[in-house]
Formats: sequence, structure tokens, C-alpha cells
Amino acid sequence: MINAQAINGILLPVILIFMLKLINRPEIMGKYTNSRIYNVVVWAMGIALIMMTVAWVVGLVFGRFFGIHV
Repeated sequence: MINAQAINGILLPVILIFMLKLINRPEIMGKYTNSRIYNVVVWAMGIALIMMTVAWVVGLVFGRFFGIHV
């Protein structure tokens, strides 16, 4: 179950970016597209999530490489 949640955390940024691109398409969402302020906030959160995921994976890889078990 822990491995499934780890994979879920890795795939979350990919799915989030795909959803944001869909939400911002007026031909799909019509008048319900995101506002500029909402886009800035959500993209900033998405970038922070991607950075945290990369930091976690790098820490996991280097921890195993140097013999540090987390």
C-alpha cells in the first residue's frame, strides 16, 4: 500500500498539469475557464509540488546510493 501511494505522489504532478491545460481551453470549458489570478496560484502550487517530488526522488536515490535508509 505504501508503494502505491508513492507512485500516486509521483504521478500527481503529471495529472495536475494535464488537467490545468484542459481547464484553460475555452473550446472545452467555455466561460468556466480559470481566471488569471487562479492560474498563477495553481501553477505556482503545481511547480512547488513538482519540486517536492523531485527532491523526494533524488533524496531516495542518493540515500540508497550512500547507504542511508529512510
